[in-house]
Amino acid sequence: MIRLMLLRCLSSALAVTVLAGAASAQTMEFACPTPGTTFVFDSGATVVARGQDGMDCKMENVGGKPFKVRALLFDNPAADGSDKSAFIAALRPERLWPLAVGNKIEATYSVGGRTWKYLLTVARYEKRMGPDDALFDAFVVEMNEQGDKGERSVSRWWISPVEKYALRFDWSNGAGAANRAIVTTVKR
Repeated sequence: MIRLMLLRCLSSALAVTVLAGAASAQTMEFACPTPGTTFVFDSGATVVARGQDGMDCKMENVGGKPFKVRALLFDNPAADGSDKSAFIAALRPERLWPLAVGNKIEATYSVGGRTWKYLLTVARYEKRMGPDDALFDAFVVEMNEQGDKGERSVSRWWISPVEKYALRFDWSNGAGAANRAIVTTVKR
């Protein structure tokens, strides 16, 4: 009887240790994709990793210009060519790192007499269908944006710890507009 109780206690302790280890494994230190890694998007755009500069990943559009991605979230210059330096400085997205479910930051950004409030959260860790129809593990980072005139939008990034890049991005706003970018192929 005592032996059976000891075995049950040992089994329970082992289960708790395994579960705690799995939960603690769901963190991600900041790192950029390996230089030379190529990401092909569903839009046909192709981006190549070029290196790291602090919390910025140096990237290059094939057939286009180089850009940086701050904290694996914000391109600068943006896809439309605009300078996002002031926006990135206000949000300081690097504060989310290392990524762990539950991490969050709040920020305010003002320009041209307007003010927006932001809440960025590492919402969950999940498996998602991704490049070449394979499942990948990802941290889902959500950004809720609220303008001072009632505007609202939600952005989501699925950041792969393996690829060290956002393999999916979705955005939608309260007016019904939406956009997405999905990596369909990763080449090394």
